Amino acid sequence: MHVILCLLIDMIDKIKGLLLNDATLLFAATILVNGGNYLINLILGRVLGPEEFSEVSVIATGVLMLSFFAVGLQLTSAKYSATYIAEKNDVYLDRFINWLSKNTKMISIGLSIVLLLFSFQLQGFFHFNSFWPFIIIVVGIPFYFDFSISRGLMQGGDKFKNLAMTYLIEMAIRLIVTFVLVLIVVKIDGGWSTEAVSIGFLLSFIATFLYAKRPKSSEKKSTIENSQYRLIKKFILIIGVYELSQIMINNSDIMLVKHFFDNHEAGLYAALALIGRVVFFATWTIVTLLFPKVIQKEKNGESHTHLFWGSLLIVGLIGLAIIIACYLLGDWIIQLLFGNQFIEAAPYLWQYACATTMFACANVFAYYYMSLNKYLPVLFSVIAGLAQIILIWFFHSQILEVIWVQIYLMGALFFVMMLYYAFNNLLYTKENIEFSRVEM
Repeated sequence: MHVILCLLIDMIDKIKGLLLNDATLLFAATILVNGGNYLINLILGRVLGPEEFSEVSVIATGVLMLSFFAVGLQLTSAKYSATYIAEKNDVYLDRFINWLSKNTKMISIGLSIVLLLFSFQLQGFFHFNSFWPFIIIVVGIPFYFDFSISRGLMQGGDKFKNLAMTYLIEMAIRLIVTFVLVLIVVKIDGGWSTEAVSIGFLLSFIATFLYAKRPKSSEKKSTIENSQYRLIKKFILIIGVYELSQIMINNSDIMLVKHFFDNHEAGLYAALALIGRVVFFATWTIVTLLFPKVIQKEKNGESHTHLFWGSLLIVGLIGLAIIIACYLLGDWIIQLLFGNQFIEAAPYLWQYACATTMFACANVFAYYYMSLNKYLPVLFSVIAGLAQIILIWFFHSQILEVIWVQIYLMGALFFVMMLYYAFNNLLYTKENIEFSRVEM
């Protein structure tokens, strides 16, 4: 109980800090945008029904997968922008941004071309009625990746108001365009709702790109020193591997279900996943608020295990509460959020929440050790993500089997994380005993 109180006090202090500076708008905007995006998906589910929602969910999941890479670009841009700004080294800052922009442009255009060439195959794999939704989204990739660099530059330069505006513009344009177009196609004859959603994403990317467009740099060089290049490459690699694990665990199930099941069942599963992942997003703030504290305490040579166990306890309790709610009120939750068309998914809701809860708990371990510059737990997550893809590929006779594959895997991931924690503690204790003997 004492640990939980300490954690809550720390969280309150963090929130007070946010309320006393320009980050308040960013904090509020992030909550608003996440809520708005969640609301968009809920309303689309009610308006379109399971069959059409199954296609829409694949497009939304595809963009979410791209967003993990975009976040990696943003974090890289933010980290090194903040460093060069703190050093007042404008020349290196311009060179870094030019270098990152040039390489990102080449990669994003290359990725877009590859996806365009495979748009027919994607249509067949996901059983879409048309290949146009993929083409529309692919056109937006270079815009999306470019303004992610601008977001990082804003973040690194403490321009939180501008950063908040990019999130609000992206969400607002998507919301307005999507609903106007979806209402039009539904009123006419339907059948183009997935294209309407894709256009909503594309226009939101273009609008945000135009708002976040960077001024032209006076520094023409786009090369950086070899020593800096190695550090940046290492950082991008670590971030990329971690984001890849998140993509595989969070999104591969929806994509594979859309491939293996008919549109009705895939739509039910998409709704199920959207609700079940509330556990993950509900506990995300706890991890992001608490673990900078771990870094501070480690640098000061102070104990931080109480923060770890307190975070794990809070995440576990929130997950358990959501599991119980889904078990007791599954029918009511499905009807409230998606309507009677999705009621068949209700019996599976609490089981999906079990898998998500164990993943959220495992994520606490990963973030804790990333804070301490230990990256083996990230590798565990990648292995779990790959195993999830392989096992679902072979075991998908029904939706329940797909869910139980994830329950077993996330349970195994959580168990391995606990073993890793125990091994590290044992090693640390052994080193301390040996050090004490040497001193004696």
